[in-house]
Amino acid sequence: MKGMMILLSALCISASAQAFESKTISTGTKTKVQIDVPNVGKRVCFYDDKAYSLGAVISVEKILLECLPEKSFEQNGALSWHKVGA
Repeated sequence: MKGMMILLSALCISASAQAFESKTISTGTKTKVQIDVPNVGKRVCFYDDKAYSLGAVISVEKILLECLPEKSFEQNGALSWHKVGA
């Protein structure tokens, strides 16, 4: 009886090991995405694929825009374009 239990246990272990092996899924090779932007993490305003620093002023269709903090209460938050004189 004891021998039968050992044999039964060995068969169960063997069957469960094969079940784990058969569930292996291959995802194949995938291309890694790499973003190489020199201004990531810097506080800049973008216009026409160019980065502008805090205080920069540009003219767009005869409207002056200044690169200023997005929120007036933040010291190191994001920058955005604001209409000059508004």
